Amino acid sequence: MATYRAVSGAMNALRQVLEGGIGELAEEIQNPRVEILGTQDLRGQPTGHVLGLYLHRIAVDPQGRNRYLPPRQPGAAPRPELPLNLHLLVLGWSRSRSAETTLVAWAMQRLGAALELNARHLGTADPDWTAQENLQVLPEAMTSAELMGIWATLPGTYRLSCPYLIKTLRVAPTSETVPGPPVTSIVLPVEAL
Repeated sequence: MATYRAVSGAMNALRQVLEGGIGELAEEIQNPRVEILGTQDLRGQPTGHVLGLYLHRIAVDPQGRNRYLPPRQPGAAPRPELPLNLHLLVLGWSRSRSAETTLVAWAMQRLGAALELNARHLGTADPDWTAQENLQVLPEAMTSAELMGIWATLPGTYRLSCPYLIKTLRVAPTSETVPGPPVTSIVLPVEAL
C-alpha cells in the first residue's frame, strides 16, 4: 500500500516513461527533454524544448471513497484507505511553436488511451508499493473554459497543454485503527406512556 511518497513517485515514473522514448524526436527538435514543472517554473520562460508535466491538483477519488483494506489480523477492524487522483497538465514548454505542438502531440500518442504504471515503475520511489497495485494515466475530460480557468490562476501565460489524470493512488492510513472493547449491552430510552 502506498504512502505519501507515491505522489512524487507517480510523477517521476511518468517522467521516466516519457523520457525513455523522447529521443525519437531528436531529428525534429534539438535536445528534447521531459521535466516535472512546479508553479515557480511557470513564472519564468522556457529554456530549450521541454515536455512539461505540471501537477495542478490532487483530489480524493469519489468512486473509491468508502473502500477499506483487509485487516492485518483476523478479527481486527478493516483499515480505511485514501484513494487519490492526480490531475496534471502535459504541456509544450518551448519558445518554438512547432516544438510545442510536436512535444504535446508526441506525448499524447505515447500515453495513448490508458498507460499503466505499476510496481516496476514505482517501487523505488515508495518501497511500500505492492505488485498488485497499478495506476492508470488517462486523458481527462475538460472543457476549454475549465482549462483556461486553470491557466488564469497560474503565473505566466497560457501554454499549449492537455489535461491527464493519474488514477487511483491508494494511500494507506498512517496508524492502525485500534478496536475498542466489545459491546456488551445497549441502552435504549423508552418513553413513558
